[in-house]
Amino acid sequence: MTRFIPVLMLPNPGLIMITVRNKYDGKIIAQLEENSIESAHVILENSKKSFQAIQGMSAYERQESLLEASARLSRLSEDFARTIAMESGKPIKYSRKEAKRAAFTLKISAEEATRLGGEVVPLDVEPRGKGRFSYYVRKPMGPVFSITPFNDPLNLVAHKVGPALGSANSIVNKPTTLAPLSSLKLAEAISDTGFPEHSFQNIISGGNSEATKFFLHSPDIRKITFTGGYEAATKLVSEAGPRPYSMELGSNSPVLVFKDSAWEERIGDMVDAAFESQGQNCIHAQRFLIDDAIYDSFTDIFLKTASRLVVGNPLDESTDIGPMISVGEAQRVIKWIEEAIDSGAQMLMGGKIEGSIVHPTVLENVDRSSKIRSQEVFGPATVFIRFSTPEEAFRIANEVPYGLQAGVFTDDLNLAMKAIDVLDYGTVLINDTSDFRIDSMPFGGTKKSGIGREGIRFAMESMTELRLAIFRK
Repeated sequence: MTRFIPVLMLPNPGLIMITVRNKYDGKIIAQLEENSIESAHVILENSKKSFQAIQGMSAYERQESLLEASARLSRLSEDFARTIAMESGKPIKYSRKEAKRAAFTLKISAEEATRLGGEVVPLDVEPRGKGRFSYYVRKPMGPVFSITPFNDPLNLVAHKVGPALGSANSIVNKPTTLAPLSSLKLAEAISDTGFPEHSFQNIISGGNSEATKFFLHSPDIRKITFTGGYEAATKLVSEAGPRPYSMELGSNSPVLVFKDSAWEERIGDMVDAAFESQGQNCIHAQRFLIDDAIYDSFTDIFLKTASRLVVGNPLDESTDIGPMISVGEAQRVIKWIEEAIDSGAQMLMGGKIEGSIVHPTVLENVDRSSKIRSQEVFGPATVFIRFSTPEEAFRIANEVPYGLQAGVFTDDLNLAMKAIDVLDYGTVLINDTSDFRIDSMPFGGTKKSGIGREGIRFAMESMTELRLAIFRK
């Protein structure tokens, strides 16, 4: 049975409270106590003790515990989905997808827990190495500190927690205060599965709070993994100093549509890539680069398909577009749209705002310097751009300072291989949109789009250090 999250009333007037609201109607769904610096000390000490205890678990035991957590999440998937929909504004049908993905993320983490190993390193490649035998193993780094965003408030936490526990690390997560409830519920689902107590803990605090700074400064935190924006990442590194980081940052993803492709068959996928989850997605299709030969027909069919999207309450089964995370973010997106229009752009659809809801918007003839074309909009707006030659399309695709994922539609194998070679993106998808991710694949980008790669095995490797053993005969 689905249960709604209760409002947690903490009456002590000396406490700093975090209020979590339903992003559609503004009603309070929870009130949480912000962690003090004193509680942060306790959480870190517990994490250090848990890290020592988890070293005693075999890979098989970690696997079994993660499989149990995955099963629990699956059983509670509807409850998690409704939580996601309320706290983030994501329509319920997409929230259900996220809950299912998170269960798979933990399942894949369980599988990879038994595969994390090393290999033999031949030393007799030169005379001095003769008579020596060497191999390396992977050892967990120690307590991990993660910071997660609002747009996938469950699965992006699972992407930190699953690999951390699978690789025998304890982890403390700081979810965004805009949507922290999914992370708290995930901690409940993982508790009592076999992992030592406090293996996964959350802190509830703002980005500039003393509790957050305590974890960023602590030398006991051996690894920081962050998902968010480039500017926030820059401040984080300045605050935390040199240490191992994994950072999945923003993007401005292009989808290149060539005339020789069967683009009509995938138009629904392209509309989803532009507007699913209100465009609050790092691999959201923000720019469509369209061959001149098909520009008019593509535009006509895309707009007709997008016009059928239903805007409304994310808990309604028919809703495709819900509210953005805040009124302020909605107003920012509208401001970017208006600035583009003032610079000569034409609006083909949308541009309407109702509270925190921005209706799906398509612009064309957008100046290269406009924010909505050159920066990450993180909202339900996309830009149409014409091109005449493949070289022009590749140049336009690469002109932004991001490089997470790019989609290319073409049936020309040589052109596809050329795109893979010249597009400066972490992933290039052929005959698919930029908005595709399987949680086991290496995920990350170039330029301002991040440091390192996520995806379960790759995240696990980033949370471990190599230890080389050398035997001399």
